[in-house]
Amino acid sequence: DVRGAALATIISQFLSAAWVLRFLFSDRSILRLKRETMVLKKARVLKIVSMGMSSFAAGFTNSVVAVACNATLQTWGGDLYVGVMTVIHSVREIAENLVKGLTGGSQPVLGYNFGAGQHARVIKTLKLTIIYATCVTTFGFIVGMLFSDWVVSIFTSDAELIALSAKGLRIVVMFFPIIGFQMVTANFFQSIGMASKAIFLSLTRQMMVLLPCLIILPRFFGVAGVWYSMPISD
Repeated sequence: DVRGAALATIISQFLSAAWVLRFLFSDRSILRLKRETMVLKKARVLKIVSMGMSSFAAGFTNSVVAVACNATLQTWGGDLYVGVMTVIHSVREIAENLVKGLTGGSQPVLGYNFGAGQHARVIKTLKLTIIYATCVTTFGFIVGMLFSDWVVSIFTSDAELIALSAKGLRIVVMFFPIIGFQMVTANFFQSIGMASKAIFLSLTRQMMVLLPCLIILPRFFGVAGVWYSMPISD
């Protein structure tokens, strides 16, 4: 049930954190952590927090938008459409997580070379990451448009849920190819220490565009207004 899934998530995160800490304190790590050096310094903590605010803002706004989506769908469509949103979100997450993997991998390369003044390498890395991310999201767009019924059927066997989810998915991924660029750009500014720009980009799509659309469009288009909100914000 849901409680089991939640417990499994907590246990997996705890074990993952324990394994990473064990490795970083061991002799196998090139940069080994030592207890005596792990002293908090205000300037360093503030810099870490400022750099992490972009990711925090993205995660927080995702949660707010998810609540708004479910509340809106519950009002205009009922439980069935909340299930539809769950399926659509799961499909989107597959492609978005691949892009997050690319952006996470590019972060140390971007940060190191920017700090070393190797701007040509920074631009090259940025361009390559954008190209790869766009390829991933374009592939997600093609699959969502042409094979939506098949993709949705992986998550449910209910015929009505499949039909509604497939229709919604085709609308939601309408402008999906450009999502990769947006995600990479926000990560880029975070990687080179420009926290304010990264936070602005993280908040713009979700809070300044998507959330107002979720409030306004369903009043005119019903449940379809929720689906239209996503390509508009993209």
